Amino acid sequence: MLPFCEITLKDKRAVEACGAHYNYHLCERCFVDLFMWRSHYGTQICFRDGFLLVKMTPLDGGHDCYLAPIGEGDLGGALDALEADAAERGIPFQLVSIAEPMIERIEAVRPEKYSFSHDNEDGDDYIYLAEKLRTLSGKKLQSKRNLVNRFKTAYEGRWSYEDMTPENVKDAFGYHIRWCNQNGCAQNRDFQGETCAIVQALHNFSALALKGGLLRLDGEVIAFTFGCRATPDMYVVQIEKADHTIPGAYQMINQQFVLRNCDDVEYVNREEDLGIEGLRKAKKSYYPVMRGVKYTAVPKERAE
Repeated sequence: MLPFCEITLKDKRAVEACGAHYNYHLCERCFVDLFMWRSHYGTQICFRDGFLLVKMTPLDGGHDCYLAPIGEGDLGGALDALEADAAERGIPFQLVSIAEPMIERIEAVRPEKYSFSHDNEDGDDYIYLAEKLRTLSGKKLQSKRNLVNRFKTAYEGRWSYEDMTPENVKDAFGYHIRWCNQNGCAQNRDFQGETCAIVQALHNFSALALKGGLLRLDGEVIAFTFGCRATPDMYVVQIEKADHTIPGAYQMINQQFVLRNCDDVEYVNREEDLGIEGLRKAKKSYYPVMRGVKYTAVPKERAE
């Protein structure tokens, strides 16, 4: 079996070096995502002949699965190594979260070997033009502009935005706990996993090269967010929380973060909606320029 082990901060440079060979706009290719969610998804990694190999455990309790190898070298050999690992573990081989351009690469080295499918839109990423999120220009985003302007007018002199630092991350986490209590999700398994992921990100804020921001009203945090540069042309926003009872709070934290951190990238990836109707509606309302579609692959003999 391959020597998989839990991903650590020491792996950051090597993971990013492998990812640099493919400019795929999926959040799973971001070291921060792999690291902060490692406990929730049982993420383990290893390196083989210039490739990053990733094994994960699905939340539905099914068999372990793999991400497509990324790196430079013998892609076919890396795929064969993953298949052999699955066979030794006695589990069916499955690749998940495959970027569309990766399908062509896989087909080039192992033609007609795998069956590719896209069965679940809940996991597709929402990707936006950074310029649109900064300016909220155009008729489609007029309602967002109005909410931002109304917030600024209603709370003039009372609101502030500040960059997240190692000194104020505790304020962000404190707000997350209040947010969970406010939304009745403190005991939900997914939100427990999210809390663990947020702890990991905030505790290692500087080491992960994260950028973040807090929105305050009368000195109290009412929203926070953080993210990182994942590719030369894209930022990923990992977490965003705001008080939904304050009109414009979500729109403000969204715009203020992008204004301060995403002026030199073309895209902002705001990740998936997880099938949550409210989240899906909110993400669609910003009109993504494209979706980060994620495919699954299994050997054809098993799919038939």
